[in-house]
Amino acid sequence: MSRLIVAFESEATRQRVCELFAASSFPVRASCRTGAEVIRAAHFMGGAVVVCGVKLADCTADQLYSDLEGLACMLVVAKPEQMEMCENPHIFRLPLPVNRHDLTASVRMLEQLAEMEQARPKQNAADQELIRQAKIYLQEVRLMTEEEAHRYLQKRSMTTRRKMAEVAAEIIDRQRG
Repeated sequence: MSRLIVAFESEATRQRVCELFAASSFPVRASCRTGAEVIRAAHFMGGAVVVCGVKLADCTADQLYSDLEGLACMLVVAKPEQMEMCENPHIFRLPLPVNRHDLTASVRMLEQLAEMEQARPKQNAADQELIRQAKIYLQEVRLMTEEEAHRYLQKRSMTTRRKMAEVAAEIIDRQRG
């Protein structure tokens, strides 16, 4: 089932994009003008793929992605010169002009990505806290960046065939002991 949200500040642009999807038999579940509307719709649907412009009536695409807190995959469609306003590396981009095939293929790929993310087991809050503390320890004591600390935990987790949280707990225990 499609969980597609189209969000552009301009009514005419929203209408054109929705018509493009309709012509491809791709159902749009919500058409929004503001980030607040997108957030409500995504929460109601339990997740979504959002196709939007760089800027909405009340926020930028970067702010919206942050506010969605992992609830949606996002595809920004805009003129190439506007794309630099979108800085978040987790937001997918498609420069204008765009044809119907590229747009629908991109959304299908994002829907598959969202399904895979949803199927992946989530870490609970306690595990996340252990990992966060281990990263802080590695950053302070071993002078790693946050990314280096994360990769260290990942690699150690894979080589020992244990969860990242278990590796993090071991590091924290050694620090305290």
